[in-house]
Amino acid sequence: MTETQEALLLASASPRRRQILTRLHLPFTVAVAPIDEDQVQQHYHGPAEGLAQWTAAHKALATSTLPEAENRIVVTADTTVLLDDEILGKPRDEEHARELLRSLRGRWHRVVTGVVVSRKISGELTLYGASRSTPVLMRSYTDEEIDAYIASGDPMDKAGAYGIQNPEFQPTERINGCYLNVVGLPLCTLAELLEKFGIHTTETICTDPAGVCCPWSEQCLK
Repeated sequence: MTETQEALLLASASPRRRQILTRLHLPFTVAVAPIDEDQVQQHYHGPAEGLAQWTAAHKALATSTLPEAENRIVVTADTTVLLDDEILGKPRDEEHARELLRSLRGRWHRVVTGVVVSRKISGELTLYGASRSTPVLMRSYTDEEIDAYIASGDPMDKAGAYGIQNPEFQPTERINGCYLNVVGLPLCTLAELLEKFGIHTTETICTDPAGVCCPWSEQCLK
């Protein structure tokens, strides 16, 4: 394994992204981007689908100031949930979580994750970014199921107030595309970006434009 391959830094507080990244079989360490996401996102005025990548880029800029980012390739990501092009953020409280889950019930929406890889080269920060969008259909869960899910605490740190991977709630009926994108880190997108810095993964990258043949997740094949 080369020195470059030993130099990944995942700047994320999300345990889900840490778990997903292990599937690439590339050594990495973890830090948290020193950024207030809510405050930063107040300055965004572009299209809704661009917010995730824009936020991931700001995370990369902030992380580049950390000592642990020195000589590292930094991976940052952000996920947004869009319902009728309206951004559904993380719930403010339990009542807001209930409102979000009811608004999504039985409906299609999109999950967009923006991914950025960056590194300082000769003192200059180089960034490469991309995003992936996955249509998701929620099942017609009941109000009682919503209440039980909220009581578990799981939805409170998630965009749209749900985690697709939750084994009890199982909120989705169908997805059209990348499952790992909905969880929060599309590995096909990340692998393509890492290639720009000479990082090669152990799996073949899927080039299917439909995005349904991810080599890292069987759920993407369903």
